[in-house]
Amino acid sequence: MSVFERIVRHGNRHRPHGGEFKSSENKIVCQDGFRVSVIAGWGCYSDPREDLQFGYGEVLGPFYAVEVGFPTERPEPWDTWREYADSTQDDPTKTVYGYVPTEMVRALIETHGGEVAA
Repeated sequence: MSVFERIVRHGNRHRPHGGEFKSSENKIVCQDGFRVSVIAGWGCYSDPREDLQFGYGEVLGPFYAVEVGFPTERPEPWDTWREYADSTQDDPTKTVYGYVPTEMVRALIETHGGEVAA
């Protein structure tokens, strides 16, 4: 299973009762060298929001929207991605994209040749 599919199914950030949040792998590397961070779970721009709905505990999944950050190049189609950008003032590679539908992220990964096998 790819890193992205693991994130969608199980999330990769959670905060146990009384503890610090824990993250697992979040870097997606594509065949053509494109890289992006994808996070789902506690305290990030993903749906469902475990921290808002149920307090501390297990990460929920599957996720239908994820947080995408700091792509190595502007995500395309830009007209669609722009609405999810936290800030596009200077450089679309230096921002976070919140609540991005997983199908958009999956399509972006495929546009870049798919994920490199782990």
